[in-house]
Amino acid sequence: MSDYRTRLDKRSKKKTNNILNIMIGVVVLLILIVGATIFLSDGKDKNTASNEVVKEEPNKDTSSNDENSKDNVEKEDKQDSSINENESEDENDNDNDTSSNKDNEEDSSATEEKSEEIASNVEDKSKLEIEESDEPNVKKSIVHPEWKPIGTEQTGEHVSQYDDSSIDWDEKVKALSYATGIPEGNMTVWYIEGNGSPQKSIGTVSAKDNSTVYRVYLQWIDGQGWKPTKMQELVENDKD
Repeated sequence: MSDYRTRLDKRSKKKTNNILNIMIGVVVLLILIVGATIFLSDGKDKNTASNEVVKEEPNKDTSSNDENSKDNVEKEDKQDSSINENESEDENDNDNDTSSNKDNEEDSSATEEKSEEIASNVEDKSKLEIEESDEPNVKKSIVHPEWKPIGTEQTGEHVSQYDDSSIDWDEKVKALSYATGIPEGNMTVWYIEGNGSPQKSIGTVSAKDNSTVYRVYLQWIDGQGWKPTKMQELVENDKD
């Protein structure tokens, strides 16, 4: 009887041990499964985070490229604007120069027109007062009662100039052409000089064929220009 009980106790302990071992095995298996699940989950999270970082980096590069492109466009716009401003300034300068040249041409044209208008008013050569002269080298003296000042572009106090690049010289030449009736383009100016006063001059001219040489006396009229007062036809050119 005691042997039987002993066997039962052994079997019972054995079963109990087997159950405990199974339970321990199940627990260990659960622990392994949970651990593996956590490990795999961490790995996925890391890979996901890494992928997100990789995805974000191209966005940063794209943003940087967009900003650089925007900066380049703005620089090009500024350069184009600067070029346009320079071109506009150049055009304004050219317009100003053209306007200035046009004004000068208009002034010169106005003076020439006035010269032609005055000349047309004295075309009546029947009014010329001609006298034979006994002066050396002078054939005759000629005066026209309707001679008028030729007009002027000069302002302010007048100073007689004998520089052939000055306006005053040009206006003297116009007055000489006006008195003699020789067009400026066909007239040779042999000499222009003072005549005892800052407002008086004498010019010696002829047509380019040298057929007749004239000495013309000029008087400055303030605000109106040079006016011929007397013309002499010379025997020979004393300024040649």
